Amino acid sequence: MIFTPNLIIALIATVVSFSTLYIPQPMLPLLAESFGISAGEAGLLMTVAMLPLAIAPSVYGYFLQAIPAKLMLTVALALLALDQVCFYFANEFWHLIVLRLLQGLLLPAIFTALMTYCASMVPAQLVRRAMGFYIGATILGGFSGRLVGGIFASSFDWRSAFIVMGLVQLIPLLLITRVESDTDINFARLDPKSISRVLLNRNFRFMFLSLASVFFVFSGILNIVPFHLQNLDATATPFIISLLYLGYLVGVPVSFFSDSISKLLSDERRGLWLGLVIHGCGLAMLLFVAFKGLVLMMFLLAAGFFLIHALLSGLTNHLAQEHKGVVNGLYVSIYYFSGALGSWLPGYLFEGLGWDGMIIVFMLILGFCAWSISRLRLPSG
Repeated sequence: MIFTPNLIIALIATVVSFSTLYIPQPMLPLLAESFGISAGEAGLLMTVAMLPLAIAPSVYGYFLQAIPAKLMLTVALALLALDQVCFYFANEFWHLIVLRLLQGLLLPAIFTALMTYCASMVPAQLVRRAMGFYIGATILGGFSGRLVGGIFASSFDWRSAFIVMGLVQLIPLLLITRVESDTDINFARLDPKSISRVLLNRNFRFMFLSLASVFFVFSGILNIVPFHLQNLDATATPFIISLLYLGYLVGVPVSFFSDSISKLLSDERRGLWLGLVIHGCGLAMLLFVAFKGLVLMMFLLAAGFFLIHALLSGLTNHLAQEHKGVVNGLYVSIYYFSGALGSWLPGYLFEGLGWDGMIIVFMLILGFCAWSISRLRLPSG
């Protein structure tokens, strides 16, 4: 039986922790107005939390290796809950930036420890399935955080959303104390030599370029669509904005069945093309739709992105005959680095070019993603 008590606890902790990462997103227009800042500056709240996730494989591995996961989770979850509560006392925007940066420094250890739990708490033949549930939990957490942020910021104020999330953080903290066994955290260590060895492989180069370009676009849409909706309807509340992220949930079944989709198409690259076409169609339609259309297009955008993400993740592990830890560490670094940039730079594109101009730039970036996919030389089977 895969759903052991330990695995269930790890999945609950994953949902709550990923909620923390994404809770500010539907509140960005409200925070921008409250502190008198631009969309680009507001996006820094997402960027500073993601950047530590990008550098974790090259830095954290040197001083967190072999720390028991239970100890790391207990300490980090407690500090994360305290950090959330401290948002109540923030009066300047830079206070929010510092608190989000501290969250970003805690999250890599939490996420890696939870991944380790999910992989080690089940029999070897069930590890891939357990990791599928982990990915589903991260997606559910991403939506839950946005929904909680939207509901409480609309019903009370933006500070209440962080307070509630801090209290919710106590749930996994208490549950972790009930975990019966322990394991060590395993950070992949990246260094220039190991990175260069991986990047000498053309497939890895172009898979990483494909990942970076499509996630930059997807992150940009997720961060800027609240501002666009407010331009369409100035009365839109954070709760209404949070409903835009309903489409994010489609990532759960898409991630679970990505391998089946690829087998149905008899070629991983065809699966990547399908994901890119779906994502591109959703992106192009954003030029023509209002609120209801935005919600529907988010389903297309998320379905296309998560299909590409799941297939690329599987391909990198399949092709990494050696240096698997380095390849996965580099994949995670590129994923979050492109997400951090996508949460920041598009704000300035939106201010300078408007919504339509930004979408056109994103379409050009997807063109680069298509070129990268075309350059892959994947083995048959």
